[in-house]
Formats: sequence, C-alpha cells, structure tokens
Amino acid sequence: MIKADQHTHCNFSSDSDASPESMVVGAIEKGITHLCLTDHMDLDYPGTTKEEPLFEFNVADYFTALTPLKEAYRDKLYLGIGIELGLRPGREDLNQQMHKLLTDYSFDFVLGSVHLLDNDDPYYESYWQNRTAKDILSKYFSDMLTSLKEYDNFDSLGHLDYLIRYIPPYCGEKDYIFREHQEVMDEIFKLLISKDKALEINTAGLIKGLPCFHPKLETLKRYLELGGKLISIGSDGHSPDKIATKFKETEELLRSCGISGYYVYKKRIPEYIPF
Repeated sequence: MIKADQHTHCNFSSDSDASPESMVVGAIEKGITHLCLTDHMDLDYPGTTKEEPLFEFNVADYFTALTPLKEAYRDKLYLGIGIELGLRPGREDLNQQMHKLLTDYSFDFVLGSVHLLDNDDPYYESYWQNRTAKDILSKYFSDMLTSLKEYDNFDSLGHLDYLIRYIPPYCGEKDYIFREHQEVMDEIFKLLISKDKALEINTAGLIKGLPCFHPKLETLKRYLELGGKLISIGSDGHSPDKIATKFKETEELLRSCGISGYYVYKKRIPEYIPF
C-alpha cells in the first residue's frame, strides 16, 4: 500500500487555499505516514509583481509555519518540507537563485518541474491556438532536456508528460505517440539515471480523467528498460481531499510494470519503501 504522498500544495502556493495543518490532518485521516508539502517556486512567472508574486513564496515564513507541525504530528506521520522548482532553459539567473535557496534552507525533498514555454503557461487554452499538440509537446520535452542539462539540484523530475492534461479538443486527444518523442525522452531518462534523480509518478493524470498517471505507462516502461529505479509518488493535491487520490489504482499499475515499491526523501536522501 502506498502510504507516502510526496507532491502536495498548501496556501503557500498561489493555486491553493488549504492551510498547512489542514493538509497534515487530511493526510493522517487517509492513512498517509509520509507527507511532503512541495509548494510552487516558479521564479519570474509571467505577470508576477513585487507586490503580488505569483507562484513564489517567502521561504523563511514557510519553514516557520511547517517546522512546528513537523514536531507536533511526528508520532502520526513524517512531514517533509519540500519545494517544487520551476525549471526554465537558458535562465542561468534563475538557476543561481534556486541554488542559493537550496543552500540557505534545509529541504527534505526538491521537485524539478517544467511549467512554462516561451514565458507563457500552456495551462491556458490560448497557448494552443494555431499550433499542433505534437509541436508543443516536442518543444516541451526539448526544453525539459535543456533545463535538466543546465540545472540538476533537485531530487525528482515532476509530472513528465503532464502537459497532455491541457490539450484542447480541437488539437486532438489528450495523449501523444511515444515513438515520436522517444529520442529526447531517452536522453532525459539517461540523464536522470546517470545523476541519481528520481522520476515522479504523478497521480493527477488519473484525477483529471486520463487513463493513466504521469508519465503514461509506455513512457514509464521505457524509463525502466533503460535502468531507471528511483521513483517518487505524489498526488499533486492542492487540498486535503485530493491527498493520496487514486493511489490504489496507481499501485496496481506500478505492480503491472514489475515495480514493488517507491522512494521517500528525508533531508534529500532517498529511502526505499516496499508496497
């Protein structure tokens, strides 16, 4: 049974209203024994201002809020203090800021994720207009590879193919043909494996109505074929009710791939947990 959720958000993220304690209590109620809050740090997100930063938060305040909860609930679960960094190709300035952040603060777990393309967010349907899904996904995976080559101070690569969630109906199915992107995918996987970085299993794909988590099974199997072993699991939940969602189905799918466990991180050190 999966008892660790290593990708969740509270109100330190711009897209969540949940208090940190409500997330902890919600996790305990669902039988989770290892919860990690990984709030968004997407530096220089388009539209952000000094007065109202989007997808950025005060890290000192974050630790001040989470550290007492870590102690108060330590007999019921391990609360990891994590962060989800937004990776961007060609942005050495942001890479330096992120590296300093991780040097100054002792996080338990660091997710590296790509959310933006061309300084725009494909979450919005307007980004897809007059483009093909194949071209956008090709750029997404290419930017991801470039970002990983330029910055590797993270523990797990978040939601590898999550972009398919937002493919609008006029661009086709919420899917992709793996072989059309296999060359760049193989490079991504080989890079992760060579640097002992994990691949995240993000169950939000199932939550969003897709037939699989992120990455989809065909893609995950290629990671395993190339020798990938480190896997982290997260719901990407932004509220207590979304914590550990679809974990039962996820475990069944992982077992079908020959996977018998996953990794949790404490002070950025992976620890294997069997199902």
